[in-house]
Amino acid sequence: MQDFVTDRDQCAQLVSFAAEQLDAEITYLRKNPRTDMLSFLRELLKYEHGLRALSTAVEVIAGHEYAAELGRLVKIAHGEEKPNGVSPEFTEETVREIHRLLADVRRVDDGRLHALLNHELGVDVPYGQTPAQRFDHLCRLNTQADGLPPALVLVEITAFLEQAALGDGLRGWSDAWAREAGTDAVEALRERRRAIAALPMADPEVARCLVVMVEPADDSSADIYVRHWVNAAPGYWEPVAGDVRTTTLDNLAGEVERAVGRGQERWSGLPVMENEPPPQVEFVLPFTLLNHDMARLEMGTWSGDSLPLSLRYHVHLRSLERMRSARRDGYLPLWRERWTQLRSAGVAESYRWHGEEGERLDRWRAKLIANPDLTAVILDVPALPGLGLDALVTAIAQGVGLAAWDRRTDSPDLSGEVLTLLLAHPPSQIPSKVSALRRKAEGMDRDNWSLGKHLALLWDDPNRLVDCEELTA
Repeated sequence: MQDFVTDRDQCAQLVSFAAEQLDAEITYLRKNPRTDMLSFLRELLKYEHGLRALSTAVEVIAGHEYAAELGRLVKIAHGEEKPNGVSPEFTEETVREIHRLLADVRRVDDGRLHALLNHELGVDVPYGQTPAQRFDHLCRLNTQADGLPPALVLVEITAFLEQAALGDGLRGWSDAWAREAGTDAVEALRERRRAIAALPMADPEVARCLVVMVEPADDSSADIYVRHWVNAAPGYWEPVAGDVRTTTLDNLAGEVERAVGRGQERWSGLPVMENEPPPQVEFVLPFTLLNHDMARLEMGTWSGDSLPLSLRYHVHLRSLERMRSARRDGYLPLWRERWTQLRSAGVAESYRWHGEEGERLDRWRAKLIANPDLTAVILDVPALPGLGLDALVTAIAQGVGLAAWDRRTDSPDLSGEVLTLLLAHPPSQIPSKVSALRRKAEGMDRDNWSLGKHLALLWDDPNRLVDCEELTA
């Protein structure tokens, strides 16, 4: 969505300006961007000149380009203009030919195919289909910006992943279609092949992952907005977004369990690769929720056999504020520099915040800025205001992606030493070490000494971003 939709001030101006054109009263709800705009448009369309008022408001606030695009979409909706690049119909003969070729596909890794399709097309492709069924499904979608039908892009990716002989046959089919479609299609196909050939190889450290974003409403209510993404294929970061749900913090576990179920639907259709890390659940949280116990959210309450989330998944925390501002405010390079240093050094160099009386945050921050080799932070106090939160926020602002702390305000002195030993492992081992500690702690009766029940881990990889637009605008 554009800024005039997601930015609360611009959105309020848009609604107000359009209402003035109509001499009408239209309320800006301030729930979330999608709900607000849907309600606004429904109200606007009750007026004879509602669309004209909207176009004028968009042109004033966002510029002529967006107003022109809005006008084009309105014409398409009214049947006055055909959308650019509607997927051309393949002849019955060409469909029969590609079905015959796709029937011979055997060696393609379905997980990688889905990851590459999502990367190239940006659409959610169903699992559990044969190659021919998938081709037919994509035939119903509009063409890409370069004029290539999504079904043909599927054929190209399949050819890229298949053995040489069958790949050549699939490419020959695409070449024939492009020659028939014209010189622009031939050039677009050539460019698309270059792009597919340049796609990165699988990264063994990218796991199946569920990302859950939690954001409190800004209307003084107890509501929170929850959105999730599922990264289904190990090795490739191509998360697919789910819908936005409204709940409360007390009922968060139910929404997380629902999202986990969606992730399991995706993961169950793909084979588990050798040495593949277990699925991860990552919570993208505002600073105010980073000390909340996410690892021990109970799953399976409906069956009477509930278990903490961390018994089945690696559970990590991530910073919502940093992810939102990374590209916009220039935090991403510094974040990536520290993360690269962490992974290349072989072991984290930890920096501790003791939370003791007289400890000065400005001096602590100065040392962190001056030393780029400091790649992890240990808090001896929880991430709460007046205790460890200010230090954690400072570390996040300076690009630190790894931090650990005991969530309790009365944590024993032993916790800090255990965390120091924990972060002394090679970075690639830390998530599994944390999970092992959590599982072991669940079997211990001495809760005060069971750090694993209270351990918070910030594991915030700058190479795995999600588009977490503001929902409270």
